[in-house]
This record gives sequence, structure tokens and C-alpha cells, in this order.
Amino acid sequence: MQPGSQTRNLAPPVFQYVCLAVLLAGAMLFQIRYAQDIWRGEKIDFGFVVPATASASLEIVRPTAEKLGLHPGDVLLAVNGQKYAGTSLLSEAYAKVRPGDQIDLTVKSASGEHTVVLPVTIGTTPLGQVVFDMLFNIVAPIGCVLLGAWVVLVRPRDGLAWILLGLMFCFSQLFGSFKIESWGPGYRDVAMTYHSALGSAWPIFMFLFGFFFPEPFPFYTRMPARRAWIPLLVIAPILVNVFLAVAISITDMTDYARAQRMVRSFHPFQTPLAIYLFCVVGFGFFSSIFTKSAIAISPDAKRRLRLLYWGATVALVPLFLISLFSVFRGKSMYDLFPDWLIGLGLFVTILFPLTLAYVIVVQRAMDVRVVVRQGLQYGLATTGIRILQLIAIAIVIATAFALGSKSNQLGKMVLIAIAITVGFAIPRLGNRLRTWTDRRFFREAYNAEQVLSDLSDQVRSMVETRPLIETVAARISETLHIPQVAVLLGSGGPYRPAFALGYNTPPDVSFAPGTGTVKVLQSNREPARVYFDDPGSWLYRDPDVGEQDRANLNHLHAELLLPLSTRDKLLGFISLGPKLSDEPYSGTDLRLLKSVAAQTGLALENARLMSAIADEIGQRERLNREVEIAREVQERLFPQTLPPIAGIDYAGACRPALGVGGDYYDFLALPGGQLGIAIGDVSGKGIAAALMMASLQASLRGEATRAPENLAALVTNVNRLVYEASSSNRYATFFYGQYNPATRQLMYVNAGHNPPMLFHNTGSEWQISRLETGGTVVGLLESFPYEQGSLTIEPGDVFLAFTDGISESMNGADEEWGEKPLIETVKACSGLSPAETITRIMQAADKFVAGAKQHDDMTLVVLQATSL
Repeated sequence: MQPGSQTRNLAPPVFQYVCLAVLLAGAMLFQIRYAQDIWRGEKIDFGFVVPATASASLEIVRPTAEKLGLHPGDVLLAVNGQKYAGTSLLSEAYAKVRPGDQIDLTVKSASGEHTVVLPVTIGTTPLGQVVFDMLFNIVAPIGCVLLGAWVVLVRPRDGLAWILLGLMFCFSQLFGSFKIESWGPGYRDVAMTYHSALGSAWPIFMFLFGFFFPEPFPFYTRMPARRAWIPLLVIAPILVNVFLAVAISITDMTDYARAQRMVRSFHPFQTPLAIYLFCVVGFGFFSSIFTKSAIAISPDAKRRLRLLYWGATVALVPLFLISLFSVFRGKSMYDLFPDWLIGLGLFVTILFPLTLAYVIVVQRAMDVRVVVRQGLQYGLATTGIRILQLIAIAIVIATAFALGSKSNQLGKMVLIAIAITVGFAIPRLGNRLRTWTDRRFFREAYNAEQVLSDLSDQVRSMVETRPLIETVAARISETLHIPQVAVLLGSGGPYRPAFALGYNTPPDVSFAPGTGTVKVLQSNREPARVYFDDPGSWLYRDPDVGEQDRANLNHLHAELLLPLSTRDKLLGFISLGPKLSDEPYSGTDLRLLKSVAAQTGLALENARLMSAIADEIGQRERLNREVEIAREVQERLFPQTLPPIAGIDYAGACRPALGVGGDYYDFLALPGGQLGIAIGDVSGKGIAAALMMASLQASLRGEATRAPENLAALVTNVNRLVYEASSSNRYATFFYGQYNPATRQLMYVNAGHNPPMLFHNTGSEWQISRLETGGTVVGLLESFPYEQGSLTIEPGDVFLAFTDGISESMNGADEEWGEKPLIETVKACSGLSPAETITRIMQAADKFVAGAKQHDDMTLVVLQATSL
């Protein structure tokens, strides 16, 4: 297969990178200017005061200013003789002073109106305070911006990365130091908009990050496309608050009286909105992270989420409680709490971005630790292609203009046509060159649905283990560019390599059933990442994982272990080495590999069962013993356990006429909590019918794994597979239904089978519906256009499917029992469980035949809907 036949190249994320560049440039310009002001402020010292938001009343008064006669609550009237109108006047006065200058503040206090002179001296701030100011106002904000930008740079198409970028930008602007107001008209308005918008929007990104990290809740992913409105509705009130905060902040710089009117008009909503913000952060972030840590399957995921939860709790809860208390008291936190306590609360907030950085980088929560070697080479190669394209286009345009100025009108038109043609050709050549570069660095995208469909077509007809695992290993290696793949199977003993791809010599390793690696794969049933450099990984944390396990995995060069399971048994696992691109396995890769593993596990089980049938039958010489062996194997093909499905109770039973029969029924637990229901009757009796029954079951399970909605196409494929696998005189009647307990809908296709019946008790009478929609029997014609039907099963309804061995049971006088007595028997079973109903029907049929020989297999399936 050609590499390009199953892959599609994604366009470079140019738009995302341009947006990131603009955001990062703007943020860094802001932070650099802000850092300069902070550093300059450390060099001078004066009595610092700050008025409250949208007010002339002083809120913050430093001890130096208080000694000179200023107090909290004093009303600021003028600054240096100029009437006070907004914060920009005071901030500009602070920005212009030098040691030896003074600031004149005219205030109105309880004792009357007076002017206070604030002398400006050389800064004498203690070293500890300087370090705190630099760390809190410069290092931490810039670190937040760079962390968010780096994650987006590595994962530009990941929406969660952009949410993290927004969260980090917001956190960098969560606190201010009265500097922006002095930046002059225009510039300060833009800067204040940036600062206020991000400072008030942090609850939005806290909620979104908690809701979507590392993945949304399962209930959200199962909802229809309109689910995107849920987070939008949650953040809508906060957006209103953001716009209001920006408007008040900008107005307050030049006209505090107008800003005060805006605050008063919004005052009735202030407390409810504050409570709503606390709830959004508390429930949207903390509760979400805590809940996800509790329901996470993987121990690594649990550890990451718990680290994030406790790190965020320690970092944010102290200041959260201080702010909450201030809101309920209706006062500023500076009036209620000492400066040292507020400073401590501010200082510990730095732990939040540090926790995020640790969880994302060290704990690999978002797979951004990409090895630099080929990642850098790939980036340089693709950038070089774009530069070459631009140079080529520039040369063509320059040449056209140079030659065009010396040509006549016709010559100019010819040159323009040539330039346009070349201009269209260069991007096309550039795309081809980028495609080649993607293949060179193993970065092609893949179509997961196509991979699964092709692999399903290949493996479902395989009944031998070796070709099966060779096909699966080769396809995984080809799709994800993994040079080393090893498939280890147990077969009742230690798990050893049954097939290995890409190793110089076959790996000589084995994992006993009781070793830690096997236990981890058995208990989690999820892909397990292998991190040899992480002491917190399950490789070192799980006490059952010993040094021999680590040595074996290192010998395999394993980066990911993929369990191959069926029901409650671990058949084996696949060891995947590093990708050729040096990229980590992404969430998309894991979803694809889990689906491949599910298909492979079913195929291995079917191959094992088919092999068991062939091996056991081949070892017996006497026909009666062969029949007995086949009967035992056939019984194992029938459902051994019934998967619990919410809202229904069901049961099935088959009583063959001979030791081995041709009747078939099955129940399949499908994705989304759905249940597959199958019943069939193979022509003939004995071993040949049983083998065809096994082929029918394998074909159905291979097709139904993904719970497709188009059951007509499913039965069409089953018909083709059975036709190809059986002789011309073999066929089977067949009914397959797919029940969704969420909607109570049963979709079905009836392929020539006795129509199942749905009994609905209206209270006064029974209503019976027959399920007839479908087509002819399977295996007789190579192709047939089947149709599918659907109906609703309400609580109390009874679904009955049967083979003709039930309705055509014959007594000694060759009289058939018929469907009418069968229907009456079902009506008389009202209130009984499906298993009890089956027993009553069998007893009624046996009573009618009165000991006569059973001529045909008797199979029943009963399903009863209950309340959820």
C-alpha cells in the first residue's frame, strides 16, 4: 500500500501561529514596560496612597503617608494643585518624581480640608521586599505568559492548549501595582483594556480548564453537537462582568465620578455576581478536577489530577477566602486584614502556575515533552520551504516588472500571464515539497475511521493467529511509523513474543501471569505508557512491578503497552516502541489503538475458538465423540454471561435436537451501553451446521463491534461473508437487533427468520407487533439489499424471538403446536422474569409433544423492558 493512500496532510497551522505571535508580542511589550516601571519604583521612596476604584476616597495609605497626616477614607481633592479627576493624574505624578522632589496632595478629612506634602527620597526598600516585588510583579507574570505560549507552540491545534494560554495570560494580570495609569493617552487605554479584561476573565478560563482538562466528562462527549452551548451559557454572565470592568477601569483613569455612577448602577448585581464567580471557580474548576481524579481509570491520570487539585487548593484557597470574606463584609481586604496576611496570600498564588508547569511538563499531562532532535529539524525544513516559496514568487514578480517596462503592450500581457501561471504553480510545488517533508519526518496525519474499517475487513475472516497478529502489527507500524512492534500472547502460560517487527533478533522476554506488568494491564484495561525516567510512574510505584519487568520492557524498547482483552481475560498485549518522528503518543493515537486492540482481541478469541473446534474434532475418530466435542464448543459460543444493560432484563436458551445444533443466539455489549440481540437457524444439523453457526457468529461480531447505525449494511456484509465461507446449499435465517436503552429504540433487520413478536399490555388487552422488515436468508445469495426497521419498547413490554423448533414442535400424531398456543403462553407469563418465561414456554411445548422425539432445535430469546 502506498503511504499516501490512507493518509491526509493537514495544512500547517499558520493562522494559529500568527495569532500566537501577535498575542505573545503584545503581552511581552506590556510586561517589559511594566517591569521597567516596577524596577524604577524600587529606586525611590515616598508616602504611597491609592484611591478606591471609581472613587476619590483613599483606600491604601502606607505608614509613611499616614505619619504625614493622610488616612484611609480621606477624599483626594487635588494633586500638585491640579483638581483630581481620575487615577491617571495621581499615577503620572508618581511616575515623574525624582529623589528630592515632592508631591502635594490636597485632601478633605474629618478635620477639614488640608494639603499634605509627600517628600521623595532615595529608595530604602528592604532586600526581601525587593525580591518579593520582582518575583511577584515581573518573574511570575512573564513565566505564566511563556508557559502558556510554549504549550500552544507545541500543540497549536489543541483547544485545551489555547484555554491554558488564556488562563496563564489571566493569571499574569490578576494583580496590579498602579503603573498603567501613567502611560499616557491611547497607550494606557489599550494597556488598561488588556489588564482589566484578563484580570476579570480568569474565572472563565478556570472553569473551561477544569471542565475540559485532560478530557471532558463522559456525559458531555455523549451529548449532541449543541453541547457547546453549555459552557457558553456558564461564562455568559462573566463576560458581562468583563466588559463592565474594562469600561469602569478606563473611565476611572480620567473621570472617576462617571465611573462611580457606573458602579452604582451595577451595585444591585455586584454581590450575586461575586457569589456566582466563586461558584464557577469552586464547582467548575476544583470540583471538576476532584471528580475526574476520583473516576480516572489510569493511576497516572489519578496522580496528575490529584497533584493539580492540591497544588491549586494550596495556591488559591487562602486568597479566595480573603476575597470571599471581603465581599460579604462589603469592605476592602486592606481594611479587614493585616498587610502581612494579604502578602502571604498573594505569595502562595505563585504555586498555581508552578503546579501547572509541573503537571504538564514533568507529568506529561498534555504530551508537550517532544524530543528536540527531529522536531527542530522538521520545523526548520518546513520553514525553509515557505521561505523558498516567497523568494521564488518575489523573483518572478520582479522579473515581470523589469522586463515589462521595456516591452510593448502585447509583451506586457504575455509576461503578466506567465507571472500568474508561475504564481499558481509555486504554491502547488510547495505543497508537494511539504508533503514529501512530512513523509521524511514521519508526520503524516491518518484517517482513523479508514484504518479501522480496512483493518476490520482484513482480520475478521482470519481464523489463524499468526497471520492475524502479523497483519495487525504491520498496520500499526505503517500507520503511526513505529519501527518496533512486538505482540506477546499468553496461551495459558507466560506472555511471550508471538511476533516481533523491527528487532535485529527476536526479543527473548517473558512475563508470568502474576507479574506487575500483567496485573496493571488486566486491572486497568487501558493503554499503559512506559516512562523509565519518571520515578512516579507505575513502573516504580507499583510494588508488584519488579526489576525483571523493567528489564524486559527496556529490552523491548517499549513506550506504550496495549492490552488485548476479551470479556474478563487478558489474551496478550502489544509493545510499541518510539515513533520515528520522536513524538509522544497523542490522545488521538490512543483512541485509534484502543479500537484496534478491541478488534484484535475479538479476532483472537474467534480464532482461538475456531482453532479449538478444528483441533478437538480432528482428534476424535468416532462420530459420536466428535458430536459431543462440537456440542461442548458450541455451548461455549453461546453467551456465558449476560452483560448488565440499564432498563432491560433478558435471557436466552437453546436446546438442540441432536448433540450439535444449527440454532444460534447471541447478546453483544456494544459501545454507549447498547445491546446487540441475534438469533438464527442454520440449514441442516450436526457438525456442519455448528461450523456455519460459528462462522455466522464471527462475522456478526466483527461487523457489530463499533455499533453502527446502518444495520442493513451490517447484515449485507454478514450475508456476503457467510456466502463466501459456506457451500452453495448452506444458508441461515437470521435476525439481528440493536437496542438503545437511552432512547428505548430497537433497530433491527429480519433476514428470513420467524418474525419476533413484541407484546404490549394496554391494561385491557394485549397488542402484538411482528418484526418482519428485512430481506431474505443469509448465505444463499451473494448480494441482497436488506432493509431495517425500528420500534419502541416501553416498560412492561415483552420481546420474544424464537426458531421454528418452538412453534413447529410435533406430538405423536404429527400435529404442530403452532404460534397461537405460544402467544397465549407468553400472555400467561405476565409478571415473570425472562428466564422464568423461557422455562414456562419450554414446559408448555413439552407438554404438547407428550414425549415425542424432538425433530428440530428449540431456541428462545426473551427481553423485558423495565424502568430505568
